[in-house]
Amino acid sequence: MKQLLALICATLALGLVAAGCGGDDDSGGDGGAAATTETTEQTATTDEQPSGGADAPAEQVEIEVVDNDYDPREETIPAGATVKWTNTGDLPHTVTKEGGPGEDFDSGTLQPGDSYEQTFDAPGEIDYLCTIHAGQDGSLTVR
Repeated sequence: MKQLLALICATLALGLVAAGCGGDDDSGGDGGAAATTETTEQTATTDEQPSGGADAPAEQVEIEVVDNDYDPREETIPAGATVKWTNTGDLPHTVTKEGGPGEDFDSGTLQPGDSYEQTFDAPGEIDYLCTIHAGQDGSLTVR
């Protein structure tokens, strides 16, 4: 029980530090008083253009991070698409690359309500997992 309490306190402290380090890019006009935060978007880049060309709108795919699972767990996306993971569960999670083409990525700890975005350009299968919960994993197939 003491270990669980210590883990929760450490996670909350890390979340507060991370929230305090970023700028206020909340466009809700509430002066940053929103109950949720969004992590900084990280984008993997290559010299390739998305298949729709520069003027085509980029596709965004939504994946929910629910307690000890990703929904959907497997997804096929076109090259150049952005995936947005949103923690809709009650526990903290991560979205961390385990293997596959392209740059490594790690969302850091996503508290309930937080989201993380990553753009994928390199075709192939990308495996990812939650570093907090064993057995929580997912995969993307980039075409």
